[in-house]
Amino acid sequence: MNILLLYNATQTYTNTVFEHLACFARQSRHRFFFCHADQYSEFSAELSRFAAIGLHYSVRLPFDQVSPSLGRALSEYGGAKFLFIQDEYDHTHRAWHWIKQLGFHLVFTVVPTRQISTIYPAAEFPGVRFVSNLTGYVPQYLGEAIPHLSPPSQRQLLIGYRGRPLPVRYGQLGIEKVAVGRMVKTYCDVHQISSDISWSEESRIYGPKWYEFMMSCRAMLGSESGSNVFDWDGSLGDRIADFKKTDPAATDESVYERLVRPHEIDGAMNQVSPRVFEAIAFRTVLVLFEGSYSGVVQAGEHFIALRKDGSNLDEVVSRLQDGAYVDAMAERAYRDVIASGKYSYQAFVLMVDEEIQRAVAAMPSNRGRLVAANDRSSLPDQPSPITTSPVRAAVTVPAEVPSLARQLGYTLWARLPGNIRSELKPVLKRIIKRRRS
Repeated sequence: MNILLLYNATQTYTNTVFEHLACFARQSRHRFFFCHADQYSEFSAELSRFAAIGLHYSVRLPFDQVSPSLGRALSEYGGAKFLFIQDEYDHTHRAWHWIKQLGFHLVFTVVPTRQISTIYPAAEFPGVRFVSNLTGYVPQYLGEAIPHLSPPSQRQLLIGYRGRPLPVRYGQLGIEKVAVGRMVKTYCDVHQISSDISWSEESRIYGPKWYEFMMSCRAMLGSESGSNVFDWDGSLGDRIADFKKTDPAATDESVYERLVRPHEIDGAMNQVSPRVFEAIAFRTVLVLFEGSYSGVVQAGEHFIALRKDGSNLDEVVSRLQDGAYVDAMAERAYRDVIASGKYSYQAFVLMVDEEIQRAVAAMPSNRGRLVAANDRSSLPDQPSPITTSPVRAAVTVPAEVPSLARQLGYTLWARLPGNIRSELKPVLKRIIKRRRS
């Protein structure tokens, strides 16, 4: 079958997003095509010759990243429609709206199976099939044929980490992304342990340099991903802002206790991060806050568990300094998680292929839409925004001008022509330098 996957091409600068898209071009038994879509662009691709149309999570439905022309095209399309969605705790009811408005038949959600009926009640979505999947999987090449990949015992940097500070509205799981870094960095600084731990936006690492950083570390810190705080109507941020206006001295801790904690759904969205797969592939030992991690890894077998109060830090560091222990754990984790193929993108794509085929077969009429995978003549010959593989966005902007890029919004920045970005970069750098001085 010919299948079209719509995605936001400005968001593929991270490895996880790009690999999630590229796996279909590489490994699907169907023929996948790709087309950029966002809330600003006029959408004009011809859809009638595709057996199914998919919308990727890089087009964020909860934030209405659907242009009027894209909305019309998807609503009018009569074939099978599927959706990949993540970050479902943000503006959840807006996601509900778009799933209904655009008429999706199949939704790949990162909500665990046991919680799907809580987040997506069956009565609200008659005829829609929800399938739980992970936020990312193991790319086929990851960890293979890497020259000079030394075992963790031979790496001088004991602990590495790059986190991201999240607003308090994302609750305890967001708080832990900084807490694990701050706790271990303080310990390492006091005990003069070699480490490279940071959680600022400016310190984030993108592209191949991220993999190089992982391979230089004996161990990598981590915590469970996701958020258990569901902002159903998108009002939580405004309520937090109003609270801070009333009490400008309010700390994040008080905001959390007063406004956020009551909305935590315990265990609803605790997830394993794709970074776990990356670290294991590079034989980097994981030191993770205690948690379930979607059942992918087990404490003591595949990672060293760190108590959230830090009370076993002495024991954790002692184990990391045991070369035989870390080498054995790294190989065991690689065998069970990577080499087994259980969490490979190949296995993921096989599952997706079968679910899409099931959705297509369930459509009342497939005439004109079931197209042989090798039939190129079925697609228009005229110039088209459609490609046979996703486009990789440049990774330089987030690293070089992070502060201004965030203020402008990376989507808007990436839409500027390359020559204009090149002219603006030195200007923005001077502005940033003056602000910091």
